[in-house]
Amino acid sequence: MGPDALDFWLGEWDCTWEGGSGTNRVTRELGGAVVVERFEVRAPEAFRGTSLSVFDAHLRTWRQTWADSDANYWAFVGAAHGDQLVFATPTRVDRDDVFKRMVFWDVEPDRLRWRWESSADGAAWTERWAIAYRRRA
Repeated sequence: MGPDALDFWLGEWDCTWEGGSGTNRVTRELGGAVVVERFEVRAPEAFRGTSLSVFDAHLRTWRQTWADSDANYWAFVGAAHGDQLVFATPTRVDRDDVFKRMVFWDVEPDRLRWRWESSADGAAWTERWAIAYRRRA
């Protein structure tokens, strides 16, 4: 996995999931060194979040931080696993005391799928949220 591994995600997206919808705008900023995400839920209730992703050339991995309007903050490490890109917390986090991860999969030029998962042991994962992304024309 290299510094261009998140290029598939760049752009303007409409996002849908069971019971809701939103948008995501993903750009390269700061001289192209940082991938910035701006996620916004339209329905069922307002929610916003931002992530910053940076490629660590020394470790050959991605690092991402996430903060949102619910005052959540998590730090993730990204790696490729087959045809999926996975960002996971290296330790259990927050009051849930679980590992958390997001998985990008089924990536095509105009669409992709994303899953939010949690795990008590870091081995068995439970899906918490699945989003279908569609690139805006």
